Amino acid sequence: MRNNIRAELSKSALIKRQKRNKRLIVYGSLLAAILLALVVTYFVQSANNNLSKVLTLEEAQEIVDAQLSDVPNVGMNTVVYGENGSYVKVDSIVEYGTARNIVLDCSYTTRDYSVLAQSLPKYFEQAYKYYTDRANDGKNTTGLDIKLKCIAAVKEDLASAVIKTGKITIEIFEITDGEFVIHRSDEVVNTVFSGILDVVDLVNSTNSIKVSGDEIDITNSETLRTGVKYCFSLKNYDDKKPDTAIPLIRSWNNFKTQFHQDFIFKNRYMYYVNGLLTTLALTACALVLGIMIGFVVAVIRVINQKTGKLDIAADICKVYLAVMRGMPVMVQIMIIHFVFMAPNGVGKFVSAVCCFGLNSGAYVSEIIRGGIMSVDEGQTEAGRSLGFNYPQTMVNIIIPQAFKAVLPSLGNEFIALLKETSIAFYIGLGELTLAGIRVRSQTYHSFMPLIAVGIIYLIVVLGLSYGVSVLERRLSKGDKR
Repeated sequence: MRNNIRAELSKSALIKRQKRNKRLIVYGSLLAAILLALVVTYFVQSANNNLSKVLTLEEAQEIVDAQLSDVPNVGMNTVVYGENGSYVKVDSIVEYGTARNIVLDCSYTTRDYSVLAQSLPKYFEQAYKYYTDRANDGKNTTGLDIKLKCIAAVKEDLASAVIKTGKITIEIFEITDGEFVIHRSDEVVNTVFSGILDVVDLVNSTNSIKVSGDEIDITNSETLRTGVKYCFSLKNYDDKKPDTAIPLIRSWNNFKTQFHQDFIFKNRYMYYVNGLLTTLALTACALVLGIMIGFVVAVIRVINQKTGKLDIAADICKVYLAVMRGMPVMVQIMIIHFVFMAPNGVGKFVSAVCCFGLNSGAYVSEIIRGGIMSVDEGQTEAGRSLGFNYPQTMVNIIIPQAFKAVLPSLGNEFIALLKETSIAFYIGLGELTLAGIRVRSQTYHSFMPLIAVGIIYLIVVLGLSYGVSVLERRLSKGDKR
């Protein structure tokens, strides 16, 4: 007997050892593959540092012309490159670098855009008067409207600007075989368009202006600054050096850059944190309101169905259910906020709580009513035989049993409520979805902000689903005895 037990133990230990060895082999192979990939990537990248071709002066000139002409956003700005504006001539190729780069010695001719700095007070005064006049007429004003108003004065000043010439060094990088990109650094752009970035920085830092001799604070008037900046700001360039890595490394570098811009830069992760807190608070408040409304409506309809009493209240409940279930939630929240709440000075959060609470209450009431009706009539008779009146029977016998029956359905309704709160951004409430939209509007990246919002919702929903399942298991323990 003892020998058999020892044999079984030895066999079990052998099986465990074999499984452990298999795991070590798998993990070791995975680690070796990663190290091999890193080594191969290093040597491929090293071999990738040589240029695929030698450029002529004419080819270098074509690259410079094409990519500098793309710096001004022609649809938005008065800054020009080419005729009557700025121009760069490639004089010579200084050297071929070791990082897939070519250094060019160039001459430039440009208008002195710094003259615009002297006229900024005039532009801001003109923009402010235009903005206030439209506001007095009840009209909204965008940055593009202000740009169109100021554009004539900016063009007039640029036409009288002096011509400047000078020398500048420009680098060209080969990002893939045969594809060359110049390094449009802040220094190069500010030199080629003489002083334009300095003017833009001055606009961004302007917090007060003088209008008819009066000092006006425009710290929070972003529309004014944006409108004036639209006249000459540059959009289509990046100060970073072009990435000459192989596609795999370049994709990883782009991922890191976007991650930093979408979450780290200017603490943008706080948008998501604050949005999540608002979403959870909104869901909790709407949930409490929905349960209260749903319970009252369900009890009224059950009493009316079983006793024939409370006819008027039951009819009101039916109208409420028809309206809440027959109208889209997005329409409901806009009606509640813009028609009823906002005109009376009620905030967006309260409007959203009322909307989602009323909407959820309609569905919760039907869930609870179905649970109550599913309890056997014998339970009611047993309660009455014990001396309970109808309300006592409902509270002590019927509702506890109904709650256990409807808990999964209530859990699904709570999850649906959490996800429905995402439309609160339609009234400007700063919940989680609006946080992702704000980051997207600032970085012009769609992938990471929207994926982050989706992952956060998924994690919260999975946590809520797990909590509901745990509660359901605990409530069902008594049924197994």
